[in-house]
Amino acid sequence: MKISLLFPPSWHPSQPYLSIPCLSAFLQKSGVTNFTQEDLNIELLDKILSKEYGLDVHWQLVDLVRKLESSMEGESGPGSKEHYAKAVEALERFPFLIEEIELAKGVLRGNEFYELDRYREALFVIDRWLDLVSTLYFPTRITVVDNQLAYSIYSSRDILKAIHDETQNPYIDLYRRFFMPSFINAQADFVGVSITATSQIIP
Repeated sequence: MKISLLFPPSWHPSQPYLSIPCLSAFLQKSGVTNFTQEDLNIELLDKILSKEYGLDVHWQLVDLVRKLESSMEGESGPGSKEHYAKAVEALERFPFLIEEIELAKGVLRGNEFYELDRYREALFVIDRWLDLVSTLYFPTRITVVDNQLAYSIYSSRDILKAIHDETQNPYIDLYRRFFMPSFINAQADFVGVSITATSQIIP
């Protein structure tokens, strides 16, 4: 039997949770060797917090602004004046953030992590970047530690809707783009998912 252990987003990148590593150690000690462990939270952040991904987001934002200019309706919600204003603001912030995002990611990986001011600055940049990315899925809001969707994580009906809503659930496209090929190639017989916070239920 091939086992795959996964830790999904969103969880604070500076505080990796040890459930999967501990279970992996237990399996190995018990003689089970055919398993893999993946921190999808860290892997996904690594992909999103990059210039390469950012350039793709930029073109999507440009396209979104053009569409909303001619089709926006209402004051709030998807496709509204509020959505348009947020998309325009995201484009205005983009040039600064794309130059800073990989530097901010580097702070969390290096010795500057222990310098409180640099640590706070890096988290602020990362949070602004994720807010920019979230504009594509408005009113969804992705943060370093949470996901805020219009769907309730306490309703099984809403959860089932969310996992099929590509307009408001960014993880459908992100998983398809970054993880599905490896999931398919792994051909795991058993998949274990570690859920530590409610923010991980829909992703």
